[in-house]
Amino acid sequence: MTTSASSEPPALGPLLSAIRTPEDVKTIAEADLTKLAAEVRHSLITSLSRTGGHLGPNLGVVELTIALHRVFSTPKDSFVFDVAHQGYVHKMLTGRAPDIHTIRTYKGLNGFLLRSESDHDCYGAGHAGTALSAALGMAAARDLAKEDSHVVAVAGDAAFTCGPTL
Repeated sequence: MTTSASSEPPALGPLLSAIRTPEDVKTIAEADLTKLAAEVRHSLITSLSRTGGHLGPNLGVVELTIALHRVFSTPKDSFVFDVAHQGYVHKMLTGRAPDIHTIRTYKGLNGFLLRSESDHDCYGAGHAGTALSAALGMAAARDLAKEDSHVVAVAGDAAFTCGPTL
């Protein structure tokens, strides 16, 4: 973990800087989604080159996470990211993009998803292989409560070599 972030945050692109809540993602024209994805990638690369973090998994889920936020509505709907190694894009699309340059730094954004950091983070995990079982539990609780919401598990390749997933 880095002890402090750079005092100068990298500039965000115009689309990304306009996102304050996930609902803002839904207002972006479909023709501009490729540009939003490029802005997210640029911000990830610029920020993580300074602080460290899980760059590859996050670059791999940019379009997926944008699509999730266009179809579903957090925090009503829940996204369960396995270990949260793919959760940085979710953080950015839930209003934390201006602070992404502080990720994994002292008093900065956490490198994992934390329920205490945002209402949009429904689950925090520190071990691979927990997303599917956690999502199943959330869906069962939702059904028992007769709530109308969705639970989506996002699992990477490491999840499928773990006992809880199998």
